[in-house]
Amino acid sequence: MKEKESKNHANPLGLDAKREKAGSETFRKYNYQYHWAFCRMLDEHSEGNEYAIFVEEHEDVTLANSLDGESALFEFNQIKEISSKSTVSSLSKDKKDSVSPLKKLANSVCNKQFSGRISSVNFVSTGGFSFDFHKNGFSLEVIEVGLLTEDEKAKILESISEIDKEKILENKLAFIIPSLPEKGFDLVVEGKISQLINKHSPGCTYNSSSIYDCIIRDLQRKGENSFDYLEWETSLKKKAVTSRQLDKIISQHIKIKPDENLTTELLDILKTEYSLSSLKRRKIVSAFNRYYTAKLSSRDAELHKVSSIMKKIIESSFDDFSTAKELEEYVLNKEKDLLESYFPIREDFSGAFLYELIS
Repeated sequence: MKEKESKNHANPLGLDAKREKAGSETFRKYNYQYHWAFCRMLDEHSEGNEYAIFVEEHEDVTLANSLDGESALFEFNQIKEISSKSTVSSLSKDKKDSVSPLKKLANSVCNKQFSGRISSVNFVSTGGFSFDFHKNGFSLEVIEVGLLTEDEKAKILESISEIDKEKILENKLAFIIPSLPEKGFDLVVEGKISQLINKHSPGCTYNSSSIYDCIIRDLQRKGENSFDYLEWETSLKKKAVTSRQLDKIISQHIKIKPDENLTTELLDILKTEYSLSSLKRRKIVSAFNRYYTAKLSSRDAELHKVSSIMKKIIESSFDDFSTAKELEEYVLNKEKDLLESYFPIREDFSGAFLYELIS
């Protein structure tokens, strides 16, 4: 039998070297910045911290350590995807057509109305750094400016002294070597998503690729938004990805099977105490499962507040009602505004109420 001829013909576009490769390199550096922001976010999430992360907001990546605009402190990060080691000279010396990297960083954060609320300012470089202590064999991931020799520190601070008149960077500046590799960083981020889910919700089924796609697209979309926003809540919505948002996306993309005893009792209550069509029952069962998953996987403070309120009302009123349906109506009316705002769909509230009742 005659073998089929190979269809792997020569690529007409590959027979000549490309004239321009800068576009691919520029996109990779741009893309690296977004994935570094994603990793920074996952690190905070893994520790159970509240945060909002912005791309292209005064600096390449800006992290707020709270969703409360009145108390949030800010971490600013300038990201350099380069191959060469940065030295005191390369960091502090102006070039012919541009200011030094440190002056650019100082201009972003000094003499601003938010300057008093800065927690740290970081220069992140994939190429690493060459400082005096490296000559002695030390290798640090985070190098605070205070760890440098007096001569190095003086040169760095002198180079930005005309900008940093209040000496903010004297105690807030650090140099970071990122753990995120320069290639294959999308796979690393997906791996970190898996680590996060397995840490907080072991045994569940999930799709890390779907979670990755949702977040990276939103980071890129918001990073490309160049508008300024005077109101904090609008800024969070239009420019940031928050801990609350990541919690919600994770809960939508993971499945945790409820205990069989809980499911059996739920179905029994729905059949005997609720006069519902099969479709309505199915909607409540789905809502019950979603709430169950959210309770186990989410760190949303509002969710746990609502849960606590429902539990207290149920426990204090349990003996006053003969059916679950009657008790549900009572609980809803007791905290109507809060519960209806959190559960705009009635079946979602029913599922949550029945979970709190049964569990």
